[in-house]
Amino acid sequence: MSETIYAIERLAPEHDLGDFDCGQDYYNAWLARHAEEANARGTAAVYLLVRRRDGIAPRVCGYFAICPTMVRSDGAPRQIERAMMQQAPGWLIAKLALDRSLRGGTWGRELLREAIEEIVRSADRGGGQVIVVDAENERVFDWYRAQGFLGTGIDNLRLFMKVSTARKYLNP
Repeated sequence: MSETIYAIERLAPEHDLGDFDCGQDYYNAWLARHAEEANARGTAAVYLLVRRRDGIAPRVCGYFAICPTMVRSDGAPRQIERAMMQQAPGWLIAKLALDRSLRGGTWGRELLREAIEEIVRSADRGGGQVIVVDAENERVFDWYRAQGFLGTGIDNLRLFMKVSTARKYLNP
């Protein structure tokens, strides 16, 4: 009986992206058609959740893409705005998707945790005060809020978390 191992890996040419299916064509297509270019050009760092089993080809079961961004304080929640410069360096979780086969458990939170860990490491090296994510709909917005992100309270789907809060999230 072979052991199943899941690992986070930086996107590399040897990864087969074609079998990934999160149930949303936009995210599937972005991974298959644009992730390698974004990674190679430096517009986003793309990380994969890869399942490995003895004798079976590795399978991509999730991914996230992060990139640096600038965040305007006047668009942030009040709790975050007070601690920010007018424009602050930050990090965008540009994409985060999980294969249908792993839904219903803790893998979504684990993938988000990995994204936050990578952002905190990057912020420690190069700066960054805020993490931003744009939820695609209300259900996803509510999920990110349950993970500690803050909405603005106005009618949009952008959420925020201070990098200092992220450090606490990682080390409760």
